[in-house]
Amino acid sequence: MEAAGSDSDGREFKNANEMWKEEIGGEGEADKKQEWYRKGVGYWENVEASVDGVLGGYGHVNEADVRSSEAFLKTLLVERFGSAGRHLVALDCGSGIGRVTKNLLLRYFNEVDLVEPVSHFLEAARENLAPENCMISDTHKAVNFYCMPLQEFSPAVGRYDVIWVQWCIGQLADDDFVSFFKRAKDQKGFPKELFAVKMYVLTIDLPKRVDGSRKKMQSYKPAVIKS
Repeated sequence: MEAAGSDSDGREFKNANEMWKEEIGGEGEADKKQEWYRKGVGYWENVEASVDGVLGGYGHVNEADVRSSEAFLKTLLVERFGSAGRHLVALDCGSGIGRVTKNLLLRYFNEVDLVEPVSHFLEAARENLAPENCMISDTHKAVNFYCMPLQEFSPAVGRYDVIWVQWCIGQLADDDFVSFFKRAKDQKGFPKELFAVKMYVLTIDLPKRVDGSRKKMQSYKPAVIKS
């Protein structure tokens, strides 16, 4: 995490820690961190609740994204659960309008809970996933809709077989990202908790301005996960 970089405003940073200190402050600067989160959610509150909206204008990648996710998920499910039929429950983190739940998770899980901080996205998800609009079968359904940011959300102990985290981890400061993983421990029947994390990473270590207000070092998130 010691790679240097610059942001889209041309500011230079010696490493990721220096970038984060600039963005969210240090100890005793909780207000600055809360403002950082507020601006991030504020950006998405002005985005339309559509596939193109939640994908940042790249709605055309939806089908390809679902296909690649499905290939990964099918392998994961076979390795973890075999072919035995069992009641499976997933948590869709940063669920947006329910795009991943509707197009992928509900085909493999009996129950899916969604957590999303942007209220009009979550309301769209409720509508998109209502039985009359999304009936995979009567044994596959979206159950709980939590309007809450991940840094404040604690998954119910022992409920989930898979916790699906797609693209939203860059919306969390590193310490909150690690804290969320720790809170999400002790899920159903696992010797270790199971997370499915999907993200795209930069090939160079450059902090990048995202969502009009925030910057993240996308390429080092895998190192945060390993730590």
